[in-house]
Amino acid sequence: MNDIKRTNRKRERTRAALVNAARKLVFSRGQEKISIQDITDAADVGLGTFYNYFETKSMAFEAVLEQIRGQFTADLNQLREPLKDPATVMAFTLQYCFTQAQDNQEWNTFLTYSGLSGEYLLHQDEDQLLADIQRGVKAGRFKADDINFTQSLILGIVRHINQEIRQGRLTRSAMAEATRHILRMLGLPDQVAKSLTQSPLPPVVVARGAETGANLRSAL
Repeated sequence: MNDIKRTNRKRERTRAALVNAARKLVFSRGQEKISIQDITDAADVGLGTFYNYFETKSMAFEAVLEQIRGQFTADLNQLREPLKDPATVMAFTLQYCFTQAQDNQEWNTFLTYSGLSGEYLLHQDEDQLLADIQRGVKAGRFKADDINFTQSLILGIVRHINQEIRQGRLTRSAMAEATRHILRMLGLPDQVAKSLTQSPLPPVVVARGAETGANLRSAL
């Protein structure tokens, strides 16, 4: 049993070394100037070791995005932890996710430099969103005839608004408007939805955004 645990820990350390190496190299060179050999050299492992964890360079880059998403989720959970009211939780979560999708410099810059194609968006975990809706309905704060359909609708709105803003077809004011629309869709009165949307995010989350920007500038 101890041998298995040691082996698993070693594999986790090796994978983390490869992911961290890929992350640093992309920020310093851009993906076109990076080979798998460069990644393994930076991680101080043999070339063949890479293929024990990833089939392609792009898969290693996707693992970097998951690493960044993990920090995003941790920060979101820290924001949500002291909140009790389901409507406040929903409003703050939506505002945070909208803002991070546009302003998370590390995520957006890595996407640009990595050359990854496809839909990669920062948003709330789908299961967590479903639980938030269920909690709000149970508490009498939300109204939803079909919770799963409501979850899909909210996710669709969030993805669409973020894409439209990124492509310049909507202004950033759409983030607050979409948040109010979702809260009203969940049954909250317009004045309550507007009040919740105007509440600023806690300073700890704003500080994280500033810290990320500073770290990224130093990496570049």
